[in-house]
Amino acid sequence: MSELSALIATYLLYLKMGRESALDEIYRLCSSRMFALSLGILKNRADAEDAVQTAFVKMVDSLDKFKGGNGYGFIMKITQNTAIDMLRKRGKFCEVNIDDCFSLTSYDEYDEERKVTSITLETAIGKLEKREKELIYYRYYLDLTIREIAAKVGESKSKVQRDLENAEKNLKILLLSGTKSPL
Repeated sequence: MSELSALIATYLLYLKMGRESALDEIYRLCSSRMFALSLGILKNRADAEDAVQTAFVKMVDSLDKFKGGNGYGFIMKITQNTAIDMLRKRGKFCEVNIDDCFSLTSYDEYDEERKVTSITLETAIGKLEKREKELIYYRYYLDLTIREIAAKVGESKSKVQRDLENAEKNLKILLLSGTKSPL
């Protein structure tokens, strides 16, 4: 589990104990990623903002289900489900395009160097095979463990581990080969 997930898990447990100030820290740490994920699914800035607000309410309402562990994954899964539910309520067919889930955050918040780095990474991820993108998404965007990914895709841990290592290797090759950003 990453340091971010552990930190968020701690804040979730604080929030569960009634320390409301933990919600501000969770918002500070997660809101931009929550927004990016929602925007990738909903394709509308206002709807994505609504999804983030609704996801925070659902997160607070679901605190009794959080027993510790992957705090970041817990929040991002709620966010993803909230955005998908919003599409369903509108009667739209809900098929999430994995390519739309890799926006790293709102570029408005970044300095120029970080924007270029983010776009370069997103461009490289866009060149991966669909299976590789899915594994990268589960591991690094939802911060799932190998065991959780294996359960989600219905494969053995060792196969998921090998496939993820290959996806990481291919991503590294793309990044080192000079994938240029569109800026």
